[in-house]
Amino acid sequence: MRRTAIAMILAVLVLAGCKSENKMAQFGEIYRERPTTIYVAPLNDRSLRRAVRTVEDSVYNAAVNTATKQLYLTASDPLVFNGYYVLGPMASAQLAATDGRTFKQLRNENINDYYSDLGVDAILLMTVNLWNATFNTWTVEVEYTLRSTRTGSEVMHTVARATKMLRTDFKGRPIPLREDQQFADRYGCDLETAQRCRLVEVLNQFVLKDLPSGTRQREHSLERYIPTHPEYFNLQINPDGSVMIVPADDEE
Repeated sequence: MRRTAIAMILAVLVLAGCKSENKMAQFGEIYRERPTTIYVAPLNDRSLRRAVRTVEDSVYNAAVNTATKQLYLTASDPLVFNGYYVLGPMASAQLAATDGRTFKQLRNENINDYYSDLGVDAILLMTVNLWNATFNTWTVEVEYTLRSTRTGSEVMHTVARATKMLRTDFKGRPIPLREDQQFADRYGCDLETAQRCRLVEVLNQFVLKDLPSGTRQREHSLERYIPTHPEYFNLQINPDGSVMIVPADDEE
């Protein structure tokens, strides 16, 4: 946790040197509406799976499926940390099952009843667009949209492509960080799955902790003027665990 916190601080310092807006410019509607309660909707998974012809294909698909679930399950933690009320997993699952609206409907149609009937101020919608990997890198692209249930407008929209990199040994095998190994041991998963899960967890922390402070957390006097990430950007987790932010249009 300490290393993750340090990495986030380094990321903010790097971001300050990039072309970025401050929080008031990026999240002005959130500051005006001051949402309190957020519902994390079921994921929209558009990433491809492999046709199962070998054991490796099955392993790949299982790793991607697990990491996609991890993306959803770890989205609420940074929101709660930031001072928002978030519907718990059981309540969210029951709401999704009984409501029956599709992701597309939640994204585009009237959702005012979530506010008037349930007291939900905003819905977080996440789309996984792709997964890529090489022998020592793992990449995911996620689109985040926070939609107001009062006005139906998008109060936050972010598209981030995140990559986690590892060093390799003299045989070309990836060398996991201590935190990677601890994660794999704790959850009984292979290192491939651990890399993907830790990648989406760090991405959630970076994107969602950067939202304005919720009503349960006191806003710092300078918060609105702190630089924030661009709407489209690339996040890179380096082999030492540090994080580098690169605006999407500067990727080349």
